[in-house]
Amino acid sequence: MWPSRIENPIFLLNIYGHYPSLADVEVTSLQIIRDGPSLKLSFISKVLPYRPPTKWEPFNAVGFELNFFALKAVNVVHMASDGLSTIKMQDGYGAISMSCEGALKCSLTCGFLFVDKIVGLLQSDKEDWS
Repeated sequence: MWPSRIENPIFLLNIYGHYPSLADVEVTSLQIIRDGPSLKLSFISKVLPYRPPTKWEPFNAVGFELNFFALKAVNVVHMASDGLSTIKMQDGYGAISMSCEGALKCSLTCGFLFVDKIVGLLQSDKEDWS
């Protein structure tokens, strides 16, 4: 689930046609940054876009980097070195709430969400999650 207040959803919506599911993603990085303050969350999804850029070929996964700005609260409970997580986001009263369950267990409240990066990735068979 994605909040309706994403600051730059155009590329995401152009390649997917909708907001893709964030269930069963592999979180690769979580970085808290003093300036802003902000939190960058990087993850890999197996949900493929229906209209990917041709420069991505070949690919079988998509890498995302989300930047949560104007942090109001952050709670990181644990982060495992492997495994899958489910990310949920929603709009609140003047804020965006995000929670993550699974290999990464965390939650946050922020003012803004930016999609910093979306890239096609080619993962080997041993990284297949199915």
